[in-house]
Amino acid sequence: MKNNVSKLLAFVCVVAMIACAGCGGRSQVSGKVVFSDGTPLTYGTVNFTNNEVACKGQIEKDGTFKMRTFKPGDGVPAGTYKVFITDTLQFGDAAATATTGNAEDKNAEKVEYSIIGKSTNTVPNEYSVPELSPFEPVTVKGTIKNLTLTIEASAPAAAPGE
Repeated sequence: MKNNVSKLLAFVCVVAMIACAGCGGRSQVSGKVVFSDGTPLTYGTVNFTNNEVACKGQIEKDGTFKMRTFKPGDGVPAGTYKVFITDTLQFGDAAATATTGNAEDKNAEKVEYSIIGKSTNTVPNEYSVPELSPFEPVTVKGTIKNLTLTIEASAPAAAPGE
């Protein structure tokens, strides 16, 4: 009986070690996205992808980002990744307001809403496609701080009122 318990305990330990082998190995990766004139990209998402995993990092107003795999702070598994940027579509300020409903019917429900301004993409399209992105692949073997991703274009002019 004691021999069976020892074998079971050894088996459970081996299974736990194998299961945990894939759990670790993530590294912290952070940096900044800037245009070639030094102006930071102020919003969007940095994406790392390869055949096994996809990671992302939200771009902050100062252009900085911190990569994650599943949840904030969990890091990036070791590997080499294609780098691209998404979620860079920007909408201008509300251009006007409109009201629904029949203005002559006093009993009609009226709803006021804003009409958003024209949308613009602040980065050239190729930066948003993994296969076309001009960014060099990034190899993660350990912590990477201050990774600078430079968009080879000038920052777009600020919209009126910004």
